Formats: sequence, structure tokens, C-alpha cells
Amino acid sequence: MKNTVRLQFEIPQDRLPALDALMEDAGIKTRTELFNNAMSLLKWAVRQRKDGRVIASIDYDGDSFRELVMPILEEIERPHTDSRVSVPLAPRA
Repeated sequence: MKNTVRLQFEIPQDRLPALDALMEDAGIKTRTELFNNAMSLLKWAVRQRKDGRVIASIDYDGDSFRELVMPILEEIERPHTDSRVSVPLAPRA
């Protein structure tokens, strides 16, 4: 049997509908599953930022992107400070 730890935290009650909607949109059945997915994504984003990468959403129909801006990612020092980004877009299949 795995060792487990129970985590308990508080969020404002008015944020519960957004949390439940996110779980429904993603097909997530439990808050543990939501937490595990969120941790996986955040761990990946932190690692990418440490490697000097930009976390972004790319529009395949054009040549634009939107960088993910989060306070936690802003705190991570990147190896270089050149903020210019050139993103070659792959043709849509």
C-alpha cells in the first residue's frame, strides 16, 4: 500500500463553481486528479522556464502567440534575458 498524505487547504467558496466547471470541462472526476494534473503542468512549466523557454499558446492559423504570465513563473530566473521570441509555426495538418 502506498504511503499517502492528506492535504487540506481553503479556497473562497465563490471559486468552487469555477473549480467544478474546470473539472467537468477536462473530464476530471476527483479533486485529487485535478491537483495531480495541475502539479504536472506546473512542474513542466517551471522546468521549461528554468531552461530559458517561454510558455505560450500558439495560434496555428496565424503567426501570433500569447505568453503565459503567472507570478510563480516570473520568479524563476531564466538563463538569458533576451525577451525577443521568434516562433516558427508548423503547417497545419
